[in-house]
Amino acid sequence: MRRLLIVAYRPEPGQRQSVLDLLRDQHRRARDLGVLAQDPLIGEGTHGELVFIATFEAGAAIDRLWEDESFQDIDARLGRVARMVPVHTLQEASASYIDLAGLDIRPV
Repeated sequence: MRRLLIVAYRPEPGQRQSVLDLLRDQHRRARDLGVLAQDPLIGEGTHGELVFIATFEAGAAIDRLWEDESFQDIDARLGRVARMVPVHTLQEASASYIDLAGLDIRPV
């Protein structure tokens, strides 16, 4: 069964582009490992939060990704420029749906 992974990040001041670059790196690594069911989506909230949505073929694919040392390195760098925040804390999450500005996540 496919699994959706939804993660929200609040970039540190002046680090928005760094966070986007690292999310692209994560996407590239996940694609290289063949664990994605489709390209991820990324949205931006009104207060600058970046929401990353990835679809995996199964839960085991998520485990495989988190066990990858290169992915762990990217994730550690991401932790230095952004804080992971609960999705329910986004202003947009107070409605019946979440409406975010869509951004391009495709690796360049």
